[in-house]
Amino acid sequence: MKKIYLILLAAVAMMLQSCLIEDKKLFCESPAERVEAYLNEYQSLMRSAENGWLLEYYPGDETIGGYAYVMKFTESDVTAWFQLADDVTESLTSMYKMTQDDGPVLAFDTFNDYLHFFANPSSSSYQGYLGDTEFKIMGSNPEKTEIYLRGKKTGTDMTMKKFTGDAAEYLTAVNTVSEAMAAPAYEMIIGTDTTACSISNNIMEYAFTPAGDGAEPVEGTVAICFTDKGANLKDPVEINGVTYEELVYNATDGTLETADGKVVIYQVIPPLNQLFVMGDWFIKYSTLGAEGQYYFDLLKKNLTAIGEELEYAFVGSMLYGSFGFNFISSGYGGVLGFDYALQGEDLISLQFNFTGAGNGVWYHNNAGMHYALRPFGYSSARTFKLTADDNKNPSQITMTEVGNEAHKMTLFAAESTYPFNN
Repeated sequence: MKKIYLILLAAVAMMLQSCLIEDKKLFCESPAERVEAYLNEYQSLMRSAENGWLLEYYPGDETIGGYAYVMKFTESDVTAWFQLADDVTESLTSMYKMTQDDGPVLAFDTFNDYLHFFANPSSSSYQGYLGDTEFKIMGSNPEKTEIYLRGKKTGTDMTMKKFTGDAAEYLTAVNTVSEAMAAPAYEMIIGTDTTACSISNNIMEYAFTPAGDGAEPVEGTVAICFTDKGANLKDPVEINGVTYEELVYNATDGTLETADGKVVIYQVIPPLNQLFVMGDWFIKYSTLGAEGQYYFDLLKKNLTAIGEELEYAFVGSMLYGSFGFNFISSGYGGVLGFDYALQGEDLISLQFNFTGAGNGVWYHNNAGMHYALRPFGYSSARTFKLTADDNKNPSQITMTEVGNEAHKMTLFAAESTYPFNN
C-alpha cells in the first residue's frame, strides 16, 4: 500500500509541474512579448491579402471628407494607389513599420506622396489637412476581412477592408461616380418633401423639417467617401427614423439614393449665366482676343511704370465678396465692381459701377486698372453670349459680344496666375 501512495504522489507532482509549465507559457509572457506577437499577427494578415486593402481615409480637417486608397503590403514595403493621384493607375512604394507606442501602431514612416498627402504642410496650411500617418491597430472582425485603425493624432476611426479587385480600375470607377455627381447645387427628396442639401469637398450637409405639427427641424453634416457604386457615409445618419450608411449612384437619373429609395439626392443645374455670376473665372492673356489683349497691354505698361506686375485676375467675388473684376498686382489686391443683368439662360450684360474694394479704387485712378474693365463693359454696358465646355460643370466659359462677334474672351474655372505670355 505504501508503494501505491508513493506512485500517486509522483503522478500528482508531475501533473503540477506540467500545469506550471503551461501557466508560464500563458501568463508569464511580458507585455512587450505579447505586443510583438500581436504586431506579427497583423503584419502577417496584411501581407496575406493578395490584392491589398481598401482604406476609406478621413483626415482630421473636418472641412473635407473621405478619399480612397488601395494598399498592398510586403514584409517591409507598402505600395499605394490613391483616388486623388494625377494618374490613378500609377502607384507609389515606400517603407512602413509595425511598432509599439502606447499600444500596437502601424506607421507609414518614410515619405510617400500619396500616404502623406493629407499630413503634408503647405504654404497655405502649415498643418496640411491634419492627416494621420500613424494608426493604432484596434482589432479586426472575426473573418479577418477588416482591420480597425484609429488615427494616432486625430483619434479618427477608419477601417481597412480586404480588397478583391484591381486598384486602378476601382479608383477610376470611384472618380467616375464622383465627377458624375459634381454639380453647383443639389436638392434632397425625402418621401414627398424636397429640402436643402449640399455636397462640397466630400462633405454633405442637409436640413429639413419632417411633416406633422410641432415637428422639429433636422439638419446635419456628414463626411462621405465615393465608391465605385455610390458613396459611403463616415457616420450613420438617421432620417425619419431610418438609419442610413451608404448611397447608391443611379446613372440613369444622375442621383445618389438610399437602397430603399426613400432618400434621393439630385443635382440642380442653374442656367449658364447664373453659373457665371456664382463662380470665379480666371483671365489668361492668350485667350482675351485682340481687343482684350490691346487693353491689357496698356494696363501692363502702366503697371511696369510703377514697378509692378499683374499676378492674377478674375471675374467673380472671391476676394471681397462683391462681384466684379478682382486682381492681385505684386501682392496688392483689389476689386472693381460690375453691375450685371441676366437675360434668358446664356446672356449677360456687364458694366463697371464705379465702386471698388481693397486697393481697387487706387489702382483704377493711378495705375491704369480701368483698362482691364473696358473689354467687359466700362462707361456703357456690353452684352455677351456665354458658351461652355460643359454646361453642368464648366471648366471654361467663352464670352462673345452680341453684335460684335470678333470680340471674344475665354475665362477659366481653375485658379491660374497671369503672366502676359500665357
